Parts: sequence; C-alpha cells; structure tokens
Amino acid sequence: MTTSTLDMNWPDEWRRAAEQGVCLHCGNELGRFWVAGDGPFCCRGCRTVYEMIHQESLERFYDLKPDATVPAPSLGPDSYDWVDQALTQHENGGALSMNLDIQGVHCAACVWLIGELFKRHEAGIQIRINPAVGKVELIWDPDRGDLKDFLGEIEKFGYRLGPARKGDRRQSRALLMRMAIAISMAMNVMMFSLAYYFGLAPADGNLYQFFGWLSLALASVAMVAGGGVFFRGAVQGLRRRVLHLDVPISLGMALAYAGSVWGFLTGGPEHAYFDSLTIFIALMLVGRWSQEHILERNRNSLLDSSGAENLTVKRLEEGGPRATAATEVCLNDELWIAPGDLMPVAGVLMRRPTEVSLDWITGESDRVAFQPGDTVPAGAFNVSRHGFTVTAAEDFADSRLHDLLSTTNLADEEFRPLWWHRISGWYVTVVLVAAGAGFVGWLTVDPTVALKVAISVLVVTCPCALGLATPLAEELIHGALRRSGVFLRKQSFTEKALDVRKILLDKTGTLTLGGLILDDDGRAACGGLEPRARAVLRHVTARSNHPVSACLAMTLAPLPAEPANLRPSGTAAEDISEIPGAGLEIKLDDGIWRLGRPDFAAPGAAGNTGHTVFSRDGRILAAFQLSEAFKADAAGEVAALIAAGYEVHLLSGDSQDKVDAAARSLGLPAERAEGDLTPEAKADRVRALDQRDTLMVGDGLNDSPSFEAALCAATPAVDRPVLPGKADFFFLGDGIVAIGRSLAAARQLRRVVRDNLVLAVAYNVAAVALCLAGWVTPVVAAIIMPVSSVTVVSLTALRLSGRRLAWTSSSPSSSSA
Repeated sequence: MTTSTLDMNWPDEWRRAAEQGVCLHCGNELGRFWVAGDGPFCCRGCRTVYEMIHQESLERFYDLKPDATVPAPSLGPDSYDWVDQALTQHENGGALSMNLDIQGVHCAACVWLIGELFKRHEAGIQIRINPAVGKVELIWDPDRGDLKDFLGEIEKFGYRLGPARKGDRRQSRALLMRMAIAISMAMNVMMFSLAYYFGLAPADGNLYQFFGWLSLALASVAMVAGGGVFFRGAVQGLRRRVLHLDVPISLGMALAYAGSVWGFLTGGPEHAYFDSLTIFIALMLVGRWSQEHILERNRNSLLDSSGAENLTVKRLEEGGPRATAATEVCLNDELWIAPGDLMPVAGVLMRRPTEVSLDWITGESDRVAFQPGDTVPAGAFNVSRHGFTVTAAEDFADSRLHDLLSTTNLADEEFRPLWWHRISGWYVTVVLVAAGAGFVGWLTVDPTVALKVAISVLVVTCPCALGLATPLAEELIHGALRRSGVFLRKQSFTEKALDVRKILLDKTGTLTLGGLILDDDGRAACGGLEPRARAVLRHVTARSNHPVSACLAMTLAPLPAEPANLRPSGTAAEDISEIPGAGLEIKLDDGIWRLGRPDFAAPGAAGNTGHTVFSRDGRILAAFQLSEAFKADAAGEVAALIAAGYEVHLLSGDSQDKVDAAARSLGLPAERAEGDLTPEAKADRVRALDQRDTLMVGDGLNDSPSFEAALCAATPAVDRPVLPGKADFFFLGDGIVAIGRSLAAARQLRRVVRDNLVLAVAYNVAAVALCLAGWVTPVVAAIIMPVSSVTVVSLTALRLSGRRLAWTSSSPSSSSA
C-alpha cells in the first residue's frame, strides 16, 4: 500500500493502520481487495463498531483487546419477542433475573464493553458474563427501563443475547476433570521418581518402599481416571470392527502398567516406570481435550438454535396481541405480522395490501406485493413500514418453513474419512504384529524378556504423532482461522475439505452485500438534477425503506448550500404514498412527483428508460440503472478458487437474468450459473453435481436442504437461525475470503500431519528393531518415547506458528498441495 492512495485528510492513526495493512478495529489484514475509500477497516461491521466506540467514549476497549481479534459482525434486527414472553411470566414485579446465552463475545475487551454499556442503564442491576461458555446472568428492573433498549444497543456492537439453550459442555468438562487428575498424578509420581534418580536406595529404609507404593497408587488413579477414556473408545471401536488409535494407546497403557507393577513387585521401585506411564496418560488426555475444547468454543460463539424455538409471532386474541411461539400456531389463528417479523405459516392476507421479502425461502432479493385475499407463504419477511393481519392457513407442523428448519445434516460423529481409517488400521496392525512377534520370538528364550520386549514395543511406538501432535496442529489451525473470523464447528471439516472439488455459491447475501449500487450514468443523473428536483427526490427516498430508495438517499447527500425553501414542507411533505410493486408518489404544489417503475412513473414514455425512473407530472427527469452490490473481494476470490483448480457454480433462487448478470461480473461461464431454483431444486442440483465433493455456501433458509445434500457447508449468516448450526463452519466479515482460507488450512493441516507420520514411521521402525533385538528395555523405551513426542510436537508448533501460516492471507492457489 503506497501513501499516494491514502486520503491525506485521514487522522494519523488511520494512515498508520492503512500503511501497515491491518484493520484499525480488529487488527486483521485488510486483504488483497481492500480499497482506500473504505477506510482502514476490513469490513463495514468493524468500521461501524469503531465509530460507535469513539462516539460513546469507550476507547479503553482497544487497550484490553488482543492485537488481533475477530471482525465485528453486522447483525439484523431482533424482534425480542422472547423478552415479552419473559416479562409476561414475571408476574411478581420487582427485579427480573435471567440466565441467557450470548453471541459474539471473544475476549476480555468484549466483556468490559458490554459491562460498561450495562452500567449506563439505570435499570441494570447486575450482569455476569462467562465468555468461555457464552452464558450471561442478568438482573434487570423492568420498572426503571426497557431491557430491549440495552439489547438493541449491544446488538449494534455485534453482540446478541437470547434465551438459554446451550447445553452443558459435559464432554469437554469431563475430559478437563480427567486431565487435571492425570496431570496432578503425573507431577506427584515424577516427584517421587526423582528421589530414585538422585540415589534413593534400599539402604535408606522404609522410605524406599513407601515412595514406590505411593507411585503405584497414584499411577492406578491415573489409569482409572485418564485411561478409561481410551479403554472405552477401544472397546467401542472393536465392537464396530474398527481399529482406531485408542486400541494401541490402550494396550500401551495396560501393558506399561502391568509391566511396571510386575517390575515393582519383583525387582523394586527402580524397575518400574510409573512416571512415564502417568505422563503418557496426561499427554494423551491433553490431545483429546484440545480437540473437543476448540470446537465447543466455536459452537458457543453463536446462540444455539434449531430454528423453530426462536420464532415467535403475535397472535390476536380477545385481550389483544400476545407473543406466541411459532410451534403453537394452528389453522385459522389470526396473526399480526409486525414490520421485521417472519411468517411462520402460510396465511391469507386480510384488509390491506403489503410487501414482503421471500429471500429466506427462495433467495429472491426483490420485494413481492400481495393484495387482500392472497396467500402469503410461510417464511415471508415483512419488509414494509406497517404491520398486517393474516389468517393462518395451516398448522406450523404442516408449514414449509417447519420442513426447512427441521432438515438436518449428516451427523458429524458418523463421518470417518477413509484415509484416517487406513492410517489408523495400518498403524494398529503393524504395532500389534511387531509386539506379538517380539513376544513369541523371545518366549522360548526367556518369558520375562519376552514380556519386556512386547511392552517395550508398545511403549516405544507411542502414537504421539496422531494422539498429541495432530490435536495440537488442529488447535493451532482452528485458532488461526478463528482470529481471521472463520469458526469451524465440525471436527471432520478439515478432512472432508480435502475431497472438495466443486464450490457451490448462493448469490444473495453470500456474494452480495444485500444492497444496491448505482452505475456511473445513474450517479451522473443524480448530479445533473435541478436543485428542486434533487431536494424532492432526496426527501422521498429518505423516508422509504425500499432498497432502491436507500441507495438513492445515500447518493443524494444534502448540499452544503442547499436553500431550505427547495425542500418539501407542510402537510403535503408527509403525504408520501408507497405503492407496492410500483414506487413512490408525492403530490406537491408544483406537480406530482414519482419514483419507480417506468410504467408507473412515466406511463407514456417510450424507449429504454432504465429500471427506475424519477418523474414530475409524467415527464422523466432522470433514469437510474441499479445493480446488486457485490462484496469487494467476490470476483477476485472466485477467480482465485478457479485458479486453484476448484469448479465454482452459482446456484440461486433469484431470477435467471440477475444470476446471469452476476455470473458475468464474477467471470463464471453461463452454464455454471442457475437461477429460479426452489430450495428443493437447488438441493437436487447439488446431488446431481456429485455431493461427495461439494462445498455449499449459502445464507438463507432456502439453502438448508442444500446443506444436507452437500459434503460440507458454510455460511456467513450469523444472525439467522438454523444455518450456522448445520454448517461445517461459519465466517464473519464483508468478503468470501474465508472459503479459500478454510480449504487452504485443511491442506496445510494435512501436510503437517503427513510429515509427522513420516517422522513417526522412521522413528518407530528404528525403535522397534532395537526392541525386537532385546536392546531396549521398557524403562529405556519409556525414556525414549517422551523425547520423540517432544520432538514431533515442537516441530508441529514451529510449522504452524505465527507468520508461517501463509494461507491466512494468501490466495487459495498459493497453498495448494
């Protein structure tokens, strides 16, 4: 980045961040497709949060946060119906105590920021945040303030609270407890072993035997508390006729324990190796716990939801509207759909026309108009400025939305890649054959030596390259991805990603920013308007929520010297009609002004006038060509994925002409861009493309069946129910660089694991040969094993540390295997 491309009016802090190529808020790289006009921020969310932090005088946040944290998400508004339900059930008055889940907390700075905002509310009594599990304990006085005000405030900073639905992390907690016991046992046994290493002998009396018995007791505790995890896994694997790594780990533990007990009872404490045994158990538990912990941490970053329980709707009853769970909606219920609410069931529209968005269901980004008597489909989103009434045409259990919410992906636990089966099976088989051969070969010579040889083989062939170094590599990879805003939810993704050959992209919300942009001619048309026309257009667009209006309003910033008398005023200025499917109209003293479709704004006009027309009394004043705003890196990242050898497809429920235009912008051939797809048709297309090597990336409920059909899935939709829970990973930010990063990370992990295996094989071949020759005793094997483990683990940490993770900032092609 050269200083000539930077705005000379930027503050020094902005200029330094841009010159260093890092985001001023989160500290991550700005990316290959960053443009100076966006400021030194990696996404809109980071810029928004940065500005709010300074507006609210919360700059201490940056003193507390790590050098790099995850980008700030941009969340859609929440209806907070669950708050209304909680207040309804709170009949006793006084303070309201709630246990809630929280989304978006990543560090101590986040905890401090939320706490500071909470203190500024008079009604806030106490708040306790546990970022590790994503839980909040909150006490609020409803009589002194509205809880929704606080929730809406922290939502702007990228945090969201919701009902407590996250399960207890029992697996991780149980492993943590077992790991703590094993580590404490190992430390104590090591302390006693040092006494023998420094000369404690039988001549020293009872202390010699006492330390030996204590070591035996502590090793027994470690075997029960820690070894049980691997014994149980080995038994379960054998029942399924699967040889995985728990088998040699368990056998090594069992025989090492038995050999140590035998050596202690027959030869004394110095012939046992309880210290190496307990260290081995502790290290294996550390590896197993790290695998569970990082995934649970990523899962806890979002509110837990299967979708349906988060949906509420206002049912009209005798006492007025009452917040009701969507699952309780029945046929013929009369429902009030407020602005921003989702239709849980199909319903017949009553009394007045309205506009809704169907992008959650079809992916179609345009608004759709409905008239009284029409049936509004389930999943429609009220994007109008007013609420409307519908009569439910079905029970929620029969609705299409229920079907989309209830589809589930393949259970992650059932996925076991073939390469892992092969490596584990070969490793276990070779180790067991070598140990058995050594035992049989020495049995006729000396049964005691035969047992020692078998134990030595099992101990010296410690599978640390898989049991400890691999979990460490996975945690380092997960941590690096997490810092860049990519959260892996499933352990198997890094293995499934190796098979991905086709990447299937949804359009709206995945590749686009959800807004519209003007072309150069449109911006010129805005600048060429007469002052009065410009003032009227800015007036009407500023009072409309339609995407076209929002785009024009942003372009038509008020001029510094604009005379006040040019602006519409009086009662007529507020009488703006928004005709669904047509456009805006305002009747002023100097004429009827319209903005919208050509046949509405200028019915008699001929020729190609553009998609949107601004007119006065039917005479066209300006025509605007608007298009979807694609994410800044969309075209570049798609090109990089194609260059890396991936086959990229665009699948969308949006109209075919829009999908074709998007494909041209992204450089995709027309045959790989399909539109007008229903959710079911999109899933069928995924299967037809061969679901065994596909990665589906989408952000709407219409993508839910496709997630189930694909090999793996990803989503940027952190503010919508269901999809993150079904995805293999979710990501933050305004771009799609996360796709290439995650795939490159999987390949990097494979290279590290593969190289570790090569080192482990070379070491094990030499060590086993020495054991079979009878030159390595169990005690020597117990000493060699930790040395090899430390070597492999150190190399893994070195290769995956800091800037060596080039894939976090490079293109996918640069990291291909």
